[in-house]
Amino acid sequence: MSQSLSPSSTSLIDAFQATLPWPLDAFQVEAIEKLESHHGVLVSAPTSSGKTVIADYAVFRALQTDTRAIYTTPLKALSNQKYRDYRRLHGDGYVGLVTGENTINPMAPVVVMTTEILRNLIYEDPERLHRVRYVILDEVHYIDDFPRGAVWEEIIIQAPVHIKFIGLSATISNYREVADWMSRQRGDLATVSVIRRPVELRLWLSVRNQLYPLLDEEGRMPRDTRHAAQAPDSADFRLSQLRRPPENDLLPVVDRLREKEFLPAIYFIFSRRGCREALARCAAHGFDLTTPAEKVEIDELVKRHLAKVEDRDEAELYLDLLDGGTLRRGLAMHHAGMLPYLKELVEVLFQRGLIKVVFATETLSLGIHMPARACVVSSFTKFDGRDFANLTSGELTQLMGRAGRRGIDPIGHGVILKEPDVDLGTIYEAATGEEMTVESKFAPTYNMALNLLRYHQPDEVDLLMERSFGQYQKVVARGDL
Repeated sequence: MSQSLSPSSTSLIDAFQATLPWPLDAFQVEAIEKLESHHGVLVSAPTSSGKTVIADYAVFRALQTDTRAIYTTPLKALSNQKYRDYRRLHGDGYVGLVTGENTINPMAPVVVMTTEILRNLIYEDPERLHRVRYVILDEVHYIDDFPRGAVWEEIIIQAPVHIKFIGLSATISNYREVADWMSRQRGDLATVSVIRRPVELRLWLSVRNQLYPLLDEEGRMPRDTRHAAQAPDSADFRLSQLRRPPENDLLPVVDRLREKEFLPAIYFIFSRRGCREALARCAAHGFDLTTPAEKVEIDELVKRHLAKVEDRDEAELYLDLLDGGTLRRGLAMHHAGMLPYLKELVEVLFQRGLIKVVFATETLSLGIHMPARACVVSSFTKFDGRDFANLTSGELTQLMGRAGRRGIDPIGHGVILKEPDVDLGTIYEAATGEEMTVESKFAPTYNMALNLLRYHQPDEVDLLMERSFGQYQKVVARGDL
């Protein structure tokens, strides 16, 4: 424990440690101590490394010192999960939730909300933030997102000065630049960076339904993998393909995962329709991945989950929408279009190891606690908000972040399905590339301008615009700092 901390801070940290069933990691202790001695802390660490413990400490500290904390996430599903976690940990009366779908106990000492809700609160009802001591910005690397990244910048610039920020980010290469900019807005902000994953990741390339190691121990692509991926497109070769399933067909790939004991797995598909179709295909072909005992456990959990719904008509609706047959066989889907109650059920079943394959959109890679033994990327091309583009190194790292359950799996596995129109070198470069670099996507909107003009004079608005991360990056690039 740092000698520079006050006795009260030290005792709070000791009390927090006493609530945990395991000792704090060194980086967690470092981040908590820096939070105590600075105006905030930015933590850059791999998915599933345990960085949310720093947020848990801020929540614990707020409750112990009669202040308030706000935990923000980019997704309603993630907000719902954090609300359930904190409610279970601290009790119903101490935790609230505010999203576009739900408002529960909004004046509680700890409130979980989506990031846009906090932005609106800053503009419309800043008095509600008077007793807020801590704001946790989960997935703060979302600053790089188009078009939502500007919301994170607005919050950091506009939030009342008494609030301490805890920024939780995936591993990013320019975390110091982000922290320096935040320090200019908020005061001295400390940083903690972790590069090493808690569970080793092994990458595989799926070529014609067979899995090949993508990298050897030296980080090079094995010759057998390269030859398999670049097989000649001869007439004889094309004829042989008529006798086997299509390239990287869903069903044989799931079979390979089962044979190699890579389950449970998250199978990423970048569309809701694709998730539905994948689940339907597995069901139509009779895939069954659970034991009789697991089926009984699934039935009991589903029954208990639906029993919590007070309205019987609503419970019947959930039961009608629920595909109990596929659930019992260890198959499910997870995407933003599902009813929250059904998504929650899938999350609980997956966390308990009862769902063996979940077909999910990329939202599942963003902080929702559903660790798996393996993650599968079904396509190397996705829509980025403006166009279709290949996955970047940062995006691939984020998708593979759930692979490997800490304390359970010695190795996590990431499987990339090779597509004919994606160059092998593109996949290799993304797999071996550097961490994501966060770049500002800040672009003033009419809504932002109107909100600012409600509370500020035009010249003040100009100054606020000059404080954006994008402007800071331009100044740094010119060498004017």
